[in-house]
Amino acid sequence: MERSLLKSLANRFVLHEGCADDGFEIDQPVTRDQLVAAQKSDPSLTQCFELAANQSRSERYQSMYRIEDGVMMRKWSPVSPDDRWLETFQLVVPCLFRKHVLSLAHDHPCSGHAGIRKTYQRILRYFFWPSIKSDVIRYCKTCNTCQVVGKPNQVVPPAPLNPIVVSTDPFERIIVDCVGPLPKTSSGNCYLLTVMCAATRFPEAFPMRTLKSKAVVKALIRFFTTFGLPRYVQTDRGTNFTSRLFSQVMHVLQISHQCSNAYHPGSQGALERFHQTFKTMLRAFFVKSGKDWDEGVPLLLFAVRDAVQESLGFSPSDLVFGHTVRGPLKALQEQWLAKGPPSLGRTILKDVRLLRERLQLAREKARFALGSSQDAMKKRYDRKAVSRSFCVGDFVLALLPVPGSSLQTRFAGPYEVRSTPEFEACPSLADPTYFTMTSSTSSYLRRKERSNREKELL
Repeated sequence: MERSLLKSLANRFVLHEGCADDGFEIDQPVTRDQLVAAQKSDPSLTQCFELAANQSRSERYQSMYRIEDGVMMRKWSPVSPDDRWLETFQLVVPCLFRKHVLSLAHDHPCSGHAGIRKTYQRILRYFFWPSIKSDVIRYCKTCNTCQVVGKPNQVVPPAPLNPIVVSTDPFERIIVDCVGPLPKTSSGNCYLLTVMCAATRFPEAFPMRTLKSKAVVKALIRFFTTFGLPRYVQTDRGTNFTSRLFSQVMHVLQISHQCSNAYHPGSQGALERFHQTFKTMLRAFFVKSGKDWDEGVPLLLFAVRDAVQESLGFSPSDLVFGHTVRGPLKALQEQWLAKGPPSLGRTILKDVRLLRERLQLAREKARFALGSSQDAMKKRYDRKAVSRSFCVGDFVLALLPVPGSSLQTRFAGPYEVRSTPEFEACPSLADPTYFTMTSSTSSYLRRKERSNREKELL
């Protein structure tokens, strides 16, 4: 009975070559002579042949090797006598044909790209070879389909936070974004173009009828003529910011245009937080006054600029103008005191000098406060972060944060890493390069290609 079963297993050894993903398979039966020759010429099976030749030594082990009609076989017996019915007869696979067995046990539609443990147990029912466990682990981890599809409830840990360097000069770096569509007003406005200084958090907002590139450029020109030309403009990858017109204007004005990565609004976190606050204020203005929301934009901007920023310790108006602007509260104070602000008898020259000193001191304190706030945020963020880095030439998978359906893959790729700069110039729409954040990438494990000898024998 045992001998006939071993012969049956040897006669059933058939290789399947081809890509399981495309459903195309080629059966290549391996003759007994080819299998025997491959086993004898395989250095990794030398110890197995020695155990098979020494039956008394082999019987001491839980597994026993033997030669049946020239074919190396393995008999595995459980330790407990009560489990003798679990005895397994396995064909010892030479190195030349192991990838075929792995492919059949993992890639075949009847195998379903199972995990490491199930693939390992499936193979052990019929086949064995030294280092089979490590080979199965390596094969499953380097499976292209499994890496792209992802695992159930798989969580990609974020990379450590890399805060943007704190800018020192006001309006040296500005952040631009869009809000909308909002309810259409009597003036025809249904969008907001928002601009924020990265150093002072000073915001500006323009009600817009459209967000086309031409309208966006006109609004930014109005901003530039008031606050000066910035060195850097940071935007998302909206088509109005990646258009040829926008790129040409940035080039003519000698402004470096930097794009944040798709699906990663955290790089524009200050402006995104302003959007949340400002939309809440617009909603309250609309409910209380019943007027169009665009009529309240200038008033609400004053409120935001006059409010002390927690991360800075100063209000944006203080850091831009060097003094507290006169608002309703200050006017009320002057009314109750029945006199205007006290005059200290300073000259214009002294006022200018004192203003510069105050601005310099306030901005240094704001920069220190913002740096401390960023350090505290990074410390909290990095608690669950996993440090990882990629070099040029590495292959990675990009996380798809918005899957189209429940059967769509979780990752796209693999992609080859071409550069790893801190900021990337905004590409044209025709550029096939894929830009992504380190937090949205995962290492791609590639399989080792067959050697020339294996290709010749197959």
